[in-house]
Amino acid sequence: MNIPEFWPGPMEGVMTPALLRAAAELNLVQRWMTPFLRVTGVPKRKHLEAFLAPFAGEIPVTMQLMGTDPAAVAATAAAAAAIGVKAFNLNFGCPSRQVTSGGAGGGALRDPESMIRMVETVKRAIPALPLSIKLRTGWNDPAEQEFFLPRLAATGCVDTFFIHFRTVKEQYLSVPGREERLQRSLELAEPIPVVLNGDVATPEAAAALWKALPGAAGIMCARGWLHDPFLLRRLAGLPSPGPEEGRETFFRAVTSGGFPVNKSIELSNFIWGREGNPYFRRLIALPPHTLFSAE
Repeated sequence: MNIPEFWPGPMEGVMTPALLRAAAELNLVQRWMTPFLRVTGVPKRKHLEAFLAPFAGEIPVTMQLMGTDPAAVAATAAAAAAIGVKAFNLNFGCPSRQVTSGGAGGGALRDPESMIRMVETVKRAIPALPLSIKLRTGWNDPAEQEFFLPRLAATGCVDTFFIHFRTVKEQYLSVPGREERLQRSLELAEPIPVVLNGDVATPEAAAALWKALPGAAGIMCARGWLHDPFLLRRLAGLPSPGPEEGRETFFRAVTSGGFPVNKSIELSNFIWGREGNPYFRRLIALPPHTLFSAE
């Protein structure tokens, strides 16, 4: 029987040390993928240790790297492996224009040859460790995956694909055809496992996606997990409070001990949304760089 893996999405700027601590204390996740480390040169050991420090603990960690220089990314992976990282992911999916304009993140999808060089070079640097890829179905058209996915799978260097159904150009727009796009991704990626990503915000949505695509290896939830912090526990069949109690429990855990007001506003909006945010009026009345605790 195919037992799915449930992943929290790597969220740049959101995965603060306080959030990671709270998630670990509440046993909300079974694994982490870090936000991307932007590689422009090989970081010093102290910088790698500082980047990884918030993820220290018992939860397995996959380190995500992003860059355009295969040699530098490979050397960074080797240096991180030397200090204990056990698994790596390459980001070919970030849709930020600041990132893609230089050919990194989702910008790599415009140049499959460069993606292949990156994957092969990095794998040579960490031959015994898992290497996965996080990407979208295309730059401008989901049909683009017809060309690059089989070629990436054929390298023999990729252990898992994490595939977001939208294209880079679609950013986070509401678009139809999620199941059809991802079904084709599964077919094109064979025999490499695929973790599905995009618009999974409830157990019902996850169950429907899993029913439609039972050949997938798992599901990754990003914004949906923040909106319902106990979502991954529920998907795994673990005891969990109701959604509203879970939101309150998580927010209190993150802010316990003091959390910057500006970050508290951002997190509370992710969890509840602006309209239903029970803390918003209280928070905006406070100086933005002071510390806040919901307790």
